Amino acid sequence: MDKEKVIHEFAKSAGQKVVCQFTKFKGKKRIDLRLFYDAGKDGEDWRPTKSGISLPREMVLDLKETIDKAAEEYKKELPGPEEKGESEEEEIPF
Repeated sequence: MDKEKVIHEFAKSAGQKVVCQFTKFKGKKRIDLRLFYDAGKDGEDWRPTKSGISLPREMVLDLKETIDKAAEEYKKELPGPEEKGESEEEEIPF
């Protein structure tokens, strides 16, 4: 990889994180989503795994649309207030 710019990262589990970054590989601009692991076990030495995806950077809007659709489907699976045993109206404690 020639150059990297981290856009966002979040913890997947203890010792693992997902990193979204803009990269440049062999002169081509890419967007890369990759799983990293804590090689030093101290949070100081993060290394990429082979698990991930690298796409041409111009596909970032296609990727966003895909993530948005996945998020909408996920929201449909979440239990509503009735399924959680809650009423639709929020009770005010006195």
